[in-house]
Amino acid sequence: MKASEWMSIVWRWLNESPGGGQGVSGFRAWRFWVVLLLYMGSFLCFVRDPFFQRAGAFTYQQGMVTLLLAFVIVATLCWEMMLFGPPRGANLLLQFAMCLPSFLFIARIVSAPSAPMEDGSWWAVALNGITSISDEIGISRLLEYVPYWIRDLFLNWQVTLFFIVMLLALSFRKLGARVALLMLLIAIELFAVFDQGGDSFGFLIAGTLCLFAGMALQFCRWERMTYYGNVVTRLAAVPIDEPGLRSILRIAVQGREDGRVTEEAVRRIVAGEYGLPGSSAELRAAASELTARILYEYRIMRLAGDDSGTFLVPDEKLCCCETLLGGLAVWPRVILITLIALAWVLLPIDLVPDAVPFFGVLDDVAVTILTGIIFRGALDQTRK
Repeated sequence: MKASEWMSIVWRWLNESPGGGQGVSGFRAWRFWVVLLLYMGSFLCFVRDPFFQRAGAFTYQQGMVTLLLAFVIVATLCWEMMLFGPPRGANLLLQFAMCLPSFLFIARIVSAPSAPMEDGSWWAVALNGITSISDEIGISRLLEYVPYWIRDLFLNWQVTLFFIVMLLALSFRKLGARVALLMLLIAIELFAVFDQGGDSFGFLIAGTLCLFAGMALQFCRWERMTYYGNVVTRLAAVPIDEPGLRSILRIAVQGREDGRVTEEAVRRIVAGEYGLPGSSAELRAAASELTARILYEYRIMRLAGDDSGTFLVPDEKLCCCETLLGGLAVWPRVILITLIALAWVLLPIDLVPDAVPFFGVLDDVAVTILTGIIFRGALDQTRK
């Protein structure tokens, strides 16, 4: 193949449109340049924010864990949930460009200092007692062998708690629940920053608006398009009559939108496409045959059930786009939450001091349970 032909193939691949009128269609699309400018503008606004300024120069002092969390959030949105187009070409470049302002945005909203403890409070007395005992028996020396970036995470328990809750939110199976919890947590942290007062928020507001405007223009649910594309590919492999084809497509669409298709819904769709009476034996036979073909011949759905009965659910594998970037969203999440849990349980650092009867172990138990939930959710994502 000639070099010119290779260049033509590469150029078509880079400019492949996500379809549906959403997202960025390629490097020559106006949205690409607008989104790129918005991400660059957002990054420059955060750089100029007084929060990051020391002696008139940009200084980042929030620790590596904050950067890792921001990367996990962006990777989950872009390469696991597939909310910003296919991970290739123009979209992939913009997804990496999104990381820069996202890093500074997350660092800005979660790195506010915790409220100081009041002298004489039971919390301060208990914590001072635990610290004195740890110094006497030499447990505090263990901290010298712990990497600084892990110790940095525990300097602010509010940030640590935010990390754990954020990772838990990203482990939910339902896409709507994950996005809603993510936006709720970000909104809470953002409003907390405004509530603290202090320096001017002009650069923070401008950077946030530019970041979210760029994300809105780039938004494209590629996993949905991947699902429908895979369904059409499997249907094209085995011929079927036109009413049956329309019935299967309607069943697949309803399953994707509602999460399930009941037996009654299948019969209603088949009756409408074939023009059969609603209670005839012929309709039941046609619906059963079509269901069998969906399950065993085309393999686009699977059978599930609960107390309400049996129903068809979409095959989750059809929503997956083959990309190595998906692991960047899952495994850092597993590694980070595992390190946090181990450090929280083993080190003499607690949200509730262990000296407090009964309640002293509740934080360790809660962190262990949350870690198990997050770990299971991440493993479920890797099995898809």
